[in-house]
Amino acid sequence: MFAKKLLTGVFSLMFIFSTSINPLNVQAEENYALQAQQLDKIAYEGDDLGAVYTKDSTTFKVWAPTASTVLLNLYSTGSDDEDGAEKLSQTVMDYDTENGVWSVTAQGDLNGVYYTYSVTVNNEENETVDIYAKAVGVNGKRGMVIDLETTNPDNWDNDKYVLQDNPTDAIVWEVHIGDFSQQQESGIKDEYRGRYLAFTQDGTTLVGNEAIPTGISYLKSLGVTHVQINPFYDFGSIDETKASSKDYNWGYDPKNYNVPEGSYSTDPYNGQVRITEAKQMIQALHNAGIGVIMDVVYNHTYTLEDSFFNMTVPNYYHRFNDDGTPSNGSGCGNDTASEHEMYRKFMIESIHYWAEEYHIDGFRFDLMGLHDVDTMNAIRDDLDTIDSRILMYGEAWNLSTNTQAKMANQDNERFLSDRIAAFNDGMRDAVKGNNFEATGKGFVQGGGSRIGVKNGIKAATNTWSGSPNQAVTYTSCHDNFTLYDKLVASMIGLDGSYRQRNEQLVAMNKLAGATILTSQGMSFMLAGEEMARSKDGDHNSFISSKELNQIDWTNVSTFGDLTAYYTGLIQLRKAYSPFRDATKTTVDSMNFFENTDNKVLAYSMENKLAGEDEWSKVICIYNSDTESSKDVTLEGDNLSEKWIVVANDQKAGVLPIGQVSGNVVTVPKTSVMILVDKDSFDKASVRSDEKTTEFKKTLTQSITKPTEKDNITATVTKDDTGTRDTGNPLVPLIIAGVIVGGIAVSMLIYKKFGRKK
Repeated sequence: MFAKKLLTGVFSLMFIFSTSINPLNVQAEENYALQAQQLDKIAYEGDDLGAVYTKDSTTFKVWAPTASTVLLNLYSTGSDDEDGAEKLSQTVMDYDTENGVWSVTAQGDLNGVYYTYSVTVNNEENETVDIYAKAVGVNGKRGMVIDLETTNPDNWDNDKYVLQDNPTDAIVWEVHIGDFSQQQESGIKDEYRGRYLAFTQDGTTLVGNEAIPTGISYLKSLGVTHVQINPFYDFGSIDETKASSKDYNWGYDPKNYNVPEGSYSTDPYNGQVRITEAKQMIQALHNAGIGVIMDVVYNHTYTLEDSFFNMTVPNYYHRFNDDGTPSNGSGCGNDTASEHEMYRKFMIESIHYWAEEYHIDGFRFDLMGLHDVDTMNAIRDDLDTIDSRILMYGEAWNLSTNTQAKMANQDNERFLSDRIAAFNDGMRDAVKGNNFEATGKGFVQGGGSRIGVKNGIKAATNTWSGSPNQAVTYTSCHDNFTLYDKLVASMIGLDGSYRQRNEQLVAMNKLAGATILTSQGMSFMLAGEEMARSKDGDHNSFISSKELNQIDWTNVSTFGDLTAYYTGLIQLRKAYSPFRDATKTTVDSMNFFENTDNKVLAYSMENKLAGEDEWSKVICIYNSDTESSKDVTLEGDNLSEKWIVVANDQKAGVLPIGQVSGNVVTVPKTSVMILVDKDSFDKASVRSDEKTTEFKKTLTQSITKPTEKDNITATVTKDDTGTRDTGNPLVPLIIAGVIVGGIAVSMLIYKKFGRKK
């Protein structure tokens, strides 16, 4: 790349040798907690660690207070296997005894030059990548000096964050970069499939059916506000040199935290390309009005002994047990120590860098419960200096790890900022059944307890959450079964036909979506939940095939009515402010019906947040009975005489489906009914935009159903005079087959085991 020019003097190195190298004397056998405390006392407060580039010079700084020597190595390429590979120079760095920082300044324009540090601790030398590296070569083995201005796509300066007023306004769609576009039927260019650039191709349609949008066009039609992207920092499990490799991984094995993953780029050898293409992906989503949430994994590293953190300052950045063994709350054998000053600093600065340089709109923290409360709140405070609307949420599980710090788990949610949310696993399990028991049934399968769903509708504000802002409401994510696979396993059995359309399961999927999207909190779904996505019953597909993990875009046709239903639910959520209340105002005013069947959950709520531009009173009724419809008597004061149906077992949206008079309605089995008082419905300015209406119409017209005819029963609503109206919808037929019951499946006790490699 540079090679001979560098050697002939385009730049010259300024060697700065230390005259009094006196590293902190910390013995390997010393108590780990005491060692960390000692090192924390000389934590560096500056913001210039790493390679600070200008066209005239680059200054390299690394905090390594236990090292006796640190050398800077410069290379022409990112690996020794590339043409022109050679080592350009090696320089002794200068040590500052006051702050533990080694530094050296190299004169000249080093943009595109690769580098590492050779760190000697206790007479053992290790060559390591700079933990603050912002660019790397292939497979992340060497850092690269980068002029970040050269990585910006056209018009990047005009790229804007996509931010909502409150976390509860977000509707999040979680996706893996490869899954999004790997399938050929996606219609996305072959050279873009499985890569960042797949998100930049607009106007794609399903191969063989041009009426069905795919890719980013589909996302715009669906209506989600944010895409949460599974890890796309540089991770260790994929060999980037094998362009056509069938290897697959979710990416929860961090290697270089401040650099995009190379396997998703068109050229993993050139350190600049992956940065530019990641920015192009983000820019394209922003242009579509969709925010980007980055899935970040600071709780563990890919490995321990040869992690770049451990080779820089051994045994400091990770958490250890009292006997010297690594703490293992993550299930990966190498928990990091967020309570240590320099790892806390690293997390804060890393998150800030992604938010500022890449315009990231939010962060999802993997195993947030392994981080301490103070660190999470410090990250929140720092992000607020950019924009307080940048999202923060994570997995606040209560995990066993060796620290005395107060951890960021559900039990301590009250100590976290009210703008740091946690996944509501209680709601997840209440809706679809125990996450770790394949055949376990939840509310939508006609089992489980209504109490868990009721608590979830309230965003757990009566248990661990301080406000709806602090709860992520969901039924499925990348971990464990997809929602449809869980329904198959619990209703048909583990050997069920996972990818086959089943009318009863489709109805349950609709009911689950309705329950989540009408609940308080931030709405979240796994990509494809709205099209009955299946992974053939694989509950931990982190290293399964690309073919199994990829989104099957033909499902948008096969399950078009389900996708249209979710689209309508998203419209409903956006149209009615109380569904998205960031405070407890709506929760406190909810009136849950008392005299209902034990398979029915119903409540009403008043709109105390908006004027006549929105609906006033809304009633939500969820019938989980898999056998029969239920007559429900409406409860509450000042009930309307007439109600507009905006959601039933077949349709959902902001347009009227039918009208009900009186105070008794009949809700079909396995379905939701959502009613709006007619007076406010007529006055409000709620409308369905033409594109969304057409999208839903296209989906329902293109639906592909099984050849075997289903029994059809009319769906009706009933008033107190016995008058029936609304329609001609289908009521799903109870499937034929053996329902497997009482089978306890031994699954992962903890969802992360085995994920790092």
